[in-house]
Amino acid sequence: MEPGQGPDNAHWYLAQLKPGGFERATLNLKRQHYETFMPLRKVSERRRGLFRASIRPLFPGYLFVQIAPDRRDWRAINSTYGVARLVALEAGKPTEVPHNLMEALRAHSDTQGRMQPLEKFVPGGKVRIIDGPFAKQLAEIEAIAGHDRICLLMQMMGQTVRAQVGPQDLEAL
Repeated sequence: MEPGQGPDNAHWYLAQLKPGGFERATLNLKRQHYETFMPLRKVSERRRGLFRASIRPLFPGYLFVQIAPDRRDWRAINSTYGVARLVALEAGKPTEVPHNLMEALRAHSDTQGRMQPLEKFVPGGKVRIIDGPFAKQLAEIEAIAGHDRICLLMQMMGQTVRAQVGPQDLEAL
């Protein structure tokens, strides 16, 4: 779903998925005329000695579902194929996801739900590298070298090392 779509007065709820149930749940919820949203992020994984980028859910096993306040058939979501249940902190009523959280998630994602890097990194800021051979390494921003390169300082083997990476490969801390 694209950010900004859906009724203005609709609320977002969190559905817990059955293992491997994302595609099935999304398809069946769409058939029932529910909007869904799953934020995704780029991660780097080492396989057979090589680093490979892949897209993974930001919240594995969960899917956001938008429900209009006038819909009374929301209980059907609990029996939708692929869905285990709607998350409910009190019995008999699903818990609404805060509006500001959903707006922030949707504002920082593209049309496919992939989280976009923050627009501005500042020198002295702390970041985590999320892709490439230094994946999962913590670093400090030394300088911004144009729109597509960020100079980093990181500790490796007891020494400070400089590196340059693209902003899409960083996660602000």
